[in-house]
Amino acid sequence: MKTLFSYLTLLLLLFSFESCSKSDSSHKQPDPAKPIVLTTKQGEKVAGDNVFSFNLFRQVATSDNKENAFISPLSVTMALGMLYNGTSPDAREEMANTLQMSNFSDTEINEYYQTMSKALLKVDPLTSMAIANSIWSEKTYPVKQSFVDVNKKYFDAEVQSLDFKLKSTLDAINKRCKKKTNDKIIKILDDIPGDAIMYLINAVYFKSKWQSEFDKKDTKREDFTREGGVRQQVDMMNQTATFPYYEDNDLQVIEMPYGNGAFSMVAILPADGKTLDELVNTIDNDIWNNVLSNLRERKVQIKFPRFKIECEFSLVNPIKNMGMQLIFKTGGNLNGIADDPRLFVSEIKHKTFVEVNEEGTEAAAVTAIEMRLASIGPSSQPQFFANRPFLYLIKEKSTGAILFIGRMDKPV
Repeated sequence: MKTLFSYLTLLLLLFSFESCSKSDSSHKQPDPAKPIVLTTKQGEKVAGDNVFSFNLFRQVATSDNKENAFISPLSVTMALGMLYNGTSPDAREEMANTLQMSNFSDTEINEYYQTMSKALLKVDPLTSMAIANSIWSEKTYPVKQSFVDVNKKYFDAEVQSLDFKLKSTLDAINKRCKKKTNDKIIKILDDIPGDAIMYLINAVYFKSKWQSEFDKKDTKREDFTREGGVRQQVDMMNQTATFPYYEDNDLQVIEMPYGNGAFSMVAILPADGKTLDELVNTIDNDIWNNVLSNLRERKVQIKFPRFKIECEFSLVNPIKNMGMQLIFKTGGNLNGIADDPRLFVSEIKHKTFVEVNEEGTEAAAVTAIEMRLASIGPSSQPQFFANRPFLYLIKEKSTGAILFIGRMDKPV
């Protein structure tokens, strides 16, 4: 009996050791991410996109509703990239200047978006990511097949031609956005205006865990000091670990990797005595590149707030302020989509979601470019404005006999 007991004890110890070994191995760091291989030109396009990103964010983050502004430049440039394929030469040149891609051919631009879309989805198997493009057109509107084909080829765009007067069309657009963002963007459109003719929509979804997660038991209610010195209590996460870090007289920077390290969050904190507005107004691609090149591994104590926010913006004015004007005007600026001078971009709606907690980050964005038809020539609804001198008559209806006639030059 003693021998049997000793044998069972040994088995239990071996089982426990094996279980612990398996548990320990599951917490090992994943293999480092393999870099996305781009051509020299495509690398230049990434730099151009970053310039655009900072310019766009500056426009949004200094507007009236700047508080907690959160955008997805990737989503915006993807949607604009599809639109780019439908513009006239003049509008295309204007877009190229704003999007920092004047020295790229149309094929190089489309191949870049195609390459990036595929690569971003594969670079980290530990990260859930989705990029979805779609084109929705009113079924009676003659969209050029060449526009559809190029966006299907390079942007993998799903194409739908539906009756915009039906509620089911609105539901279908919103349902797809909801699905592609894992239920984080429930609705991108409240309605479809009667003169709307097309929507170009991009949806982006991201979810990943920190390589170094925060322990929930270390999260405490602590003060967060807002601009102006106002303090509020927040759930503040805490940890001490080794991260890429940089600081100078103007800012502090920490990089917190996700998954296999392909994706990370870079947090930038203005130095004491400097404001976030100052940082937003000064940061650009040069500063960004300098920060990234100077990050060094350091053991750092971190306090980081847990948060969840949703944002919604119209990007029409920000995009106009950055130099794109023609796409918002009639006159054939979108003749790559249809031979119709009435067609113009009426709205660029951008919705975002982000949640940051102890485990990691979940984020989503949808960009919807709406196009409408403007009235050129006689209006479909007659108008009579008696706001200048006019002639008037009183007649008998059955015979048409005129009883009175007069002119009105100056009403009194």
